[in-house]
Order: sequence, then C-alpha cells, then structure tokens
Amino acid sequence: MASGENKNSFYEKITTRPDDWMKMACAAAADSVRTGGGPFGAVLIHIDDETGKVIRHWMDCNHVAEYSDPTAHAEISVIRQACKELGVFRLNNISDETSNLMQPTNLSHCELYSSCEPCPMCYGAIRWAQIPVLTFALTRFDAHAQGFRDMEIYEELAQPLESRQMKIHKADFPEALEAFNLWQASENQRY
Repeated sequence: MASGENKNSFYEKITTRPDDWMKMACAAAADSVRTGGGPFGAVLIHIDDETGKVIRHWMDCNHVAEYSDPTAHAEISVIRQACKELGVFRLNNISDETSNLMQPTNLSHCELYSSCEPCPMCYGAIRWAQIPVLTFALTRFDAHAQGFRDMEIYEELAQPLESRQMKIHKADFPEALEAFNLWQASENQRY
C-alpha cells in the first residue's frame, strides 16, 4: 500500500457481496476458535467450466496449534485436501482425463473463499496452485488489529535481503544447478 493511501481504498475496486460460500468459510473460522484453533476458515469450490455449476467443495480451518505446524493455515489445508483427492497440483484447467474425481464435462477449475485475506505464504500457495479466483472477507489490517503478524511479513518482503529480520545467505555452489539440469532433461511434469 502506498504511503498515505487509505486502507479502505486499497480494497475499493475488488469489493463484492458475501455469498453462501463466504458464510461457510467464516463459519469454519468460528468453529475453529471454538475447538481451540485460530480464527481462519477456507472453502474451495470445484466448478464445471462448461455449465458453471459447483461440482463439489472442500472446507477446512486453521490447524497450526493442533498439528504443531506453522504451515497448517486454512487455505493451505483446503488446497492440500483438494489436490490430493483430485490427484492434481494445479487447480485451474482440471481435465477429466487427469482428475481422480468425476466431473460432468472435460474442464473444471477451483475458486477459493477465505475468511481473511491470505497471508503471504497462503497467497503464494494459491498462486502455485493456479487458483484463478480468490474471495476473502477480513483484511490483513483486520488480522493485524487482532495481533496477527502478517503485516510484518508483507513489509519484510519489500526489504532488500540484507535488511530483513532473519539473516539470509546465498551460497555460491555451482553443483546446485545439477538438479535443475536433470529436471530439464527429464520427462517430469512441468509446473
């Protein structure tokens, strides 16, 4: 966000009305808190491209404390479930031929609903999964006001490597390229 920019105007052009999927994501977040978890929930819907109808959905919440896993955020958890069940690692352009689950026509995709704006880690996972649509309710500013440290990470990522909170080193090791060279020559699936 640019200096002096109002946090409300930051979201002005992307604001939409809540729907039943968002209500489910927020309910998952509340249920998570009731069972000792963090206040975050996510719903991933699987949509048939030809008809626009929802085929199925997955819902999950934050499991960081429960699993003793700092990566067990709601978005990550729901993406892992869907990818495992579908047998794919890209959640856009899901072909009937490559999916483990039946779908009405040849192509489908997934869209993500999150109770809160995804942290940088979750945003990265959403991008890696190539999910084409993300809708969230609360913002990073709302999370910050409740004591979550997402803003620190956003700010740190904007800093030069040598100025970041953790010490970062880059080792000059030419042999590290061997894995990339092997991958380029292999028939492994491309990301």
